[in-house]
Order: sequence, then C-alpha cells, then structure tokens
Amino acid sequence: MSKFRVFARICCGLLLFMTLPLLAQDKFVLVTAPTKVNDVCRRHGFSQVAQISKRGIFLVSSSSPDPGIASDPDVQSFERNRVLTVPELSGATITSLTQSTTSILDGLPGRTVVNYYGSSVASNYVKQPATALTRHVDVQSGTNLTGAGVMVAIIDTGVDPSHPALQSVLAPGFNFINEGSSPSEMYDLDPAVAAALSQSTTSILDGQNLVQLNTFTVAILSQSTTSILDGPPSAFGHGTMTAGLVHLIAPGASIMPLKAFAGDGSSDLFNIIRAIYYAADHDANVINMSFEISQSSPALQSAIQYAISKNVVIVAASGNDGRQILVYPAAYNTVIGVGSTNNADVRSSFTNFGTNAVFIAAPGEGVITTYPGGNYAAGWGTSFSSPLVAGEAAMVLQARPLYKPGDVANAISRGIAVQQMGHGRADLCLALSSIGTGNACNTVTSTSGSTPGGSTVP
Repeated sequence: MSKFRVFARICCGLLLFMTLPLLAQDKFVLVTAPTKVNDVCRRHGFSQVAQISKRGIFLVSSSSPDPGIASDPDVQSFERNRVLTVPELSGATITSLTQSTTSILDGLPGRTVVNYYGSSVASNYVKQPATALTRHVDVQSGTNLTGAGVMVAIIDTGVDPSHPALQSVLAPGFNFINEGSSPSEMYDLDPAVAAALSQSTTSILDGQNLVQLNTFTVAILSQSTTSILDGPPSAFGHGTMTAGLVHLIAPGASIMPLKAFAGDGSSDLFNIIRAIYYAADHDANVINMSFEISQSSPALQSAIQYAISKNVVIVAASGNDGRQILVYPAAYNTVIGVGSTNNADVRSSFTNFGTNAVFIAAPGEGVITTYPGGNYAAGWGTSFSSPLVAGEAAMVLQARPLYKPGDVANAISRGIAVQQMGHGRADLCLALSSIGTGNACNTVTSTSGSTPGGSTVP
C-alpha cells in the first residue's frame, strides 16, 4: 500500500439505523394544533419538553402514557421519539469488505495535489472510479454546470468547517445536538485530539500510518497525529464524508450542514424532523439523508411532504441490510432512495435492493471523500452512494431551476441498468442529456421509467 495515501476506511458506511432503547420510551412526538397542546397534555398526563416552532409538533414525556391519546380528535399523530444509533456490521461482512479494499485502493492513481474549483485537494479524490462511472469528468468538460446557485442540506453528524476542500462552499447550518453551537464535527472530539487531527504541519500527501479507530474505521494519518488520535466517536467523520461527495459531484453548490447526529451516531426522531423543517425553511433545494429508519413515521412523512411542497428534492440512503426490505425515509414514494453498486456495476452485497426499496443506485464501495482534519477517506455503504445522487440533483437544478422534485427524479432515473437496483446506476450524462443539456457526453443505453411525483421526460 503506497505511503502517499491518506484515507480513513469506513467499512460499513456508518449507516445510521433506528432502534428503541428503554431509556427513551418516556418521550413521544405529538402532532396537534398549538392552541390545543396544553389541553391535550393535561387530559392525557403529558409534559411538554420541546417544540418545533409554529409547526404543531411537540416533544412530550410521560412515565405512563395514556393509550386513549390515540383516539383523541385533537391529536393528528402520536408516536414514540425513537432513538437512532449506529450499528456495526457483522464479522463476516467486515471480512468481505476488508478483502475487497486492496484492489480498489491499489488501483487508484498516484496521488498529487491538484486544484479543484479553487481548493487544493488530493488528486484521487477528483479522479477515482466513482467519477469515471458516473461520467462526472465528461460533464465537467462538456458543460459549465457545477451546481452553482443550488443549496444542498446534509442531515448528518455535522462537518469539519476548516477542511480545505469544503470551507469555501459551506453555508450557515444548525446544530440540533448542542443548541447554539456551530454544526462542527470537531465538538465531538477531545480538544487535544481535535488539534492533533487538524494540524497543518504536514502535507496532505504525508499520511502513511494505518490506525484502527474502531471496528469499522481505519485511518491512515501522519505519525504525529496517530500518536495522539486514539479512538474518536464511532460515527465521527460521517458528515464530512457525505459533504465531500456532494461537493465532488456539484462543486459549485452550497452545502448546509445540519448536525442532527452526535459523534457516536446517536440521534432521535424529533431532531431529524426538526432538521427537515429547518432545511425547507432556510432555502435548501436538496436534502441528503444518509441514514435509515426501520419503520415509517407519520411525523417524519409529514415533514418530508412539507419539504416536497416547497420544491425540495429529498435523497436518502436505501440501507445497508443486504435485504429486499423497505427502510425510511428512502422508501417514501416522494424520496429518491439510493442503493449501492461496486466498480463493476454489480449490486453491492450490503445494499438493500428491490424496486420499492431503491429508486436509483450509485457507487458505494471504496469511494474517496473528505475526512476531518484536511484528510481523505474511502467509504463503503449506501451512506456514500446517496450524496453522489444529491450532487447530481444539484446539477439538474442548476440546468433547470424551475423543476419540481418529480422532474428532477425523472432526469436522475436515466441510468445504466443494474438488476434489482431500480432505474439502475446513476449516470450524469444521461440525466443531463434527457433534459436537453450535457450533449457533449457520448450516448449510452439507459433505463427509463416513472418517477416519484413527476411526469416522464420524453
């Protein structure tokens, strides 16, 4: 393995999965009219904890919830405030993915520092199998599209605001975990560790030390960093990685980081819903959600429908369970659910699959992206397929600013056929050519079909 590779390997893609620990069973998400909430809480023995301003969505608590609340005519919906955490992959899956990394990473070109839209970045971030497969390079050479004028909100663990590749495109976001703080991932680290990771004394080419950070994260960093960096939180870096992939595909788009997950990957339904409303109300055009929830949620679905009503395109990971199952929000019919393919255009072993689970697929194995501290990472999982498609949506919206979410989805549906992966693997040239731009790209046979909430483009 070349000593000129600085990357962190997130074998499972750090996909965020919903569980329900006993600790959170006294918290509930209540949807009712703001003028009715006091009466509803009084009748059923609940106390208000928090609310989403002017939305009629409340976080309430009770040690013994009244089952009669479900039939209360003043209650629109009522559900547990389920807690989201990060699962680890099985030992067998980790072994399989670890064995697959060598050929992918050894096949990358020798790394140099290159200029990418005004920032100095690692060359194998810009030129890698994912960009070749999606024909991103062809689009950049054949059009002037960069996603400029489009805002992409990323609901995740935050972002490293000082990363050289990202700092110029970051828009103000919000931290739902630590109210009033910036949505920086560095808050999740001990200050000494954060300082070591962000040190600027070495070149981005100098990393050469393999460090096992947890059961599914391996980092290659400089010697001075690895001597201090000892096990950051399990999901640390996930938001910076997803942000880097949006920026890779749409380098002119603005990125709004919404920190709804802590560094250990924990969050809850209420914070996710808050983040969706925040994005929709603060001029986001696209929302990327690289997490999965095992069961549908009325309040979550309402939040997504609100965003859709404001013409926000919603993109979400289809899940890393390796099964033909539905997870949310990807499975909602107004959401672009994204599965993972490998570099041979074959369905990844870990991705969920099936027509109702996956709308489109994108590369999700060994995808090179940004990592906190000015570093880079290789990620595995639908977590990293989804932001590639979110970036594609930004490109379509720059070309067609008046498009509705269904129209954007219809353009994205023009992909390369892959079995059990919905409309196939995403192809930027086909998407842009279908709307009358991107004509510099060579034509390739594509799939076609209907889209969520939109008409078919001829």
